[in-house]
Amino acid sequence: MSNNIPVIISYGGVNAAGRSVFDFAHKRMTYENQSQENKNEAISSLSQLTGEISEDFNLKNSLIREIDRKFFEEHCLRNPDLPSKAGGQLPTNFDPAKTYKSRQHPRSLAMSVFAASDALKGIGIDWQNIVQKVSPEKISCVSGCAISTGDKFGMGGLFQANLVGSRTSSKHLAFSLGEMSADFVHAYVLGSMGATGNYMGACATFQYNLKIGIEQIKSGDSKICFVGASESGLIPEVYEGFSATTGLAEEKNSLNLQKKLHESSDYVNYEKICRPFGDNVGMSLGESAQFLVLMDENLAIELGCNIYGAALSSHVNADGFKKSISGPGIGNYITVGKTLNDISNSFGDDGLNSMFVHAHGTGTPQNRVTESHILSELCNVFNINNLPVTGIKSYLGHSLAAAGGDQIISSIGTFNDKYIPGIKTIPEVADNVYKKNLNFLLEDIELDRDIDFVLANAKGFGGNNGTALIASKRKIEEILKNKYGEKKMLAYKKKNETIKHNLEDFKSEVLGLPPESIYNFGNGVVDGESDIRFTKNKLQISKINAEISIESALNYKLES
Repeated sequence: MSNNIPVIISYGGVNAAGRSVFDFAHKRMTYENQSQENKNEAISSLSQLTGEISEDFNLKNSLIREIDRKFFEEHCLRNPDLPSKAGGQLPTNFDPAKTYKSRQHPRSLAMSVFAASDALKGIGIDWQNIVQKVSPEKISCVSGCAISTGDKFGMGGLFQANLVGSRTSSKHLAFSLGEMSADFVHAYVLGSMGATGNYMGACATFQYNLKIGIEQIKSGDSKICFVGASESGLIPEVYEGFSATTGLAEEKNSLNLQKKLHESSDYVNYEKICRPFGDNVGMSLGESAQFLVLMDENLAIELGCNIYGAALSSHVNADGFKKSISGPGIGNYITVGKTLNDISNSFGDDGLNSMFVHAHGTGTPQNRVTESHILSELCNVFNINNLPVTGIKSYLGHSLAAAGGDQIISSIGTFNDKYIPGIKTIPEVADNVYKKNLNFLLEDIELDRDIDFVLANAKGFGGNNGTALIASKRKIEEILKNKYGEKKMLAYKKKNETIKHNLEDFKSEVLGLPPESIYNFGNGVVDGESDIRFTKNKLQISKINAEISIESALNYKLES
């Protein structure tokens, strides 16, 4: 493995707070504290999704709320009475499948196309200019779901179509595959031929995929890697499944909690239904697709790309022996401990005191105890005091595979504007939460100093634990300047001016035009019989003027 840094040169996505590009979703979560200009931009970006210009409409129809009445009728084959009607639904009226010529695509796959398109446009360089410099097998994508593409066009249709008098279509099986998000991005957005798949790990899936992305860049197997996840948990069967585990915030329990907290209990407060680390009754489901674009540092400097930070590590560990497969275990102690050691070993005490945590923070009574204990105990070992902790599922719900992406992309927003979104759904931290060494943020805070690192934590069913370490733009620029010298970095900044200008054009598009995805259906298809030539070590593709190395990297010859 090289010491090359996997820098983040772009990001894109959509969740209940809106679009990720230009930190618009982050600004929606911290809306009350943003400048008037930023508020206007956040509303304008939402209005292009919802089709409504009213500030009041866009605020009420984003973040966690009561799911639109016709949502399950439109997207699923069942519309039963459910124990909760709350969810982190995409902004009302926005259908990602209408941003391109989709043909009965499951919602999470349409979300993938939209999110990857925004991430691609957010690079600020024409994609054809990039692929002239980077061979297609050096461009990878890892992305997928944790549970399923469960609506009527995916696994829901595969298993239920015959039960409702319909038939299984030719698409249902393929569209149900867990890595189909990556498949769609390769096939219809990028035209890339590098590593692919989905390192599925329940609620830690994004961190798992990030681990693959980091390894791809550091090994040199990829020069560019789109790391993502996409999932809509707004499926009746998923609600029923989580309810059966007693993990879902059901409406009757939410009303009882509102009474206990002396809040109005005439109706369910859907906006406050997810309450991480406070007195709470369970999680709320959401939907999201998020992509980071990682690039080899040398290529990023050569092209003049924006650098928003870097993915330094993503640790993955299992729980070992368990009783309940859905219960917590030891694995998250390992992943968080490794991540703190990463900071300590490379950046010392200054690094440990310049970070904050995006906690998994599901809103369940069990999570508030177990995750706070992990963080508190490890802070004690590493002599960390007053570690800021937040949990944005209180805004977005639990987007399952994509939850880590929600956390990481929000942290990039924090690096950019210095606001950390607080847990505003709770009046105080619950009595049984471990508080020593921790500072649970119950309001948005504006940082008065530089924060250089974020830990994005995940604790998933089955013993799937992932903790990612993201470094700020400021810290990475400091490292690169020390590594390459002032002269080379000045040349980089000069090239970067063009990128910034291009991104202003993209920002104007996001704020002023209906959203449109990149969808290259049938374009640039390579025919294996007529378009390629093999030599022993190379594959030449005449149609796209590409030459791909197929040389072996193995070296197990015995010395004579």
